Amino acid sequence: MTVDYTEPRFVAPICTVQDVAEIVGMPVETVKTWAGQRRSRRQMFSRTPQGHRGWPSVPLVGLVEANTLRTLRDMLAPSEVEAAALWIRNKYDAPYALANRRLVTDGAYAYVQENPSELYRVKTNQHAFVEVLEAHLQPLIFEHDDYPVAYEVRIPGVVIDPRFNAGRMTFERNRVPVFAVLGSLQGGDSVDEVMQQYGLTLQEVAAVDEHREWAAKAA
Repeated sequence: MTVDYTEPRFVAPICTVQDVAEIVGMPVETVKTWAGQRRSRRQMFSRTPQGHRGWPSVPLVGLVEANTLRTLRDMLAPSEVEAAALWIRNKYDAPYALANRRLVTDGAYAYVQENPSELYRVKTNQHAFVEVLEAHLQPLIFEHDDYPVAYEVRIPGVVIDPRFNAGRMTFERNRVPVFAVLGSLQGGDSVDEVMQQYGLTLQEVAAVDEHREWAAKAA
């Protein structure tokens, strides 16, 4: 299958490095290291040139690559994450291997089979290894080409999809941006008013309110 690597999911910047840290649940300093923002450290996930300081520089595919690095860190010693990521990249002749569903699962499994001494938390427990990989894939929505088209965040029903609202967090069913709902709640609108204004259910508004602090940083 031919993949168009000029699609927004590959090239449109939708997140800052700080956003990526919030979304994948890693310390900002760790993600900055993966982003190549530390001297003598290799860039480990995709970024585009920033128009201005503080502007988004990470496309969807880069966010997913960072999520893969987060997953590798759950399985391996922190010092081995970069080695494993590079091993997977070098094994397959495909762009964005760390964001490809098939290459990540096949590559991670092949890596730990060839480097069994590097296993950290899952040891040689194949069942635990599979569970970690399945958890990695859970928030991702893939196209038929095995590359992601959207990322499901911790707020139920909300995705990051570069096709809608410039990649800002959006309710998948009606394309309402989370930042708009959050702004209304912070501005003092009642839950009923927000429901009517945006066509959301009580559960959807309550979910945004529950994650208000986190969403304010990442939405």
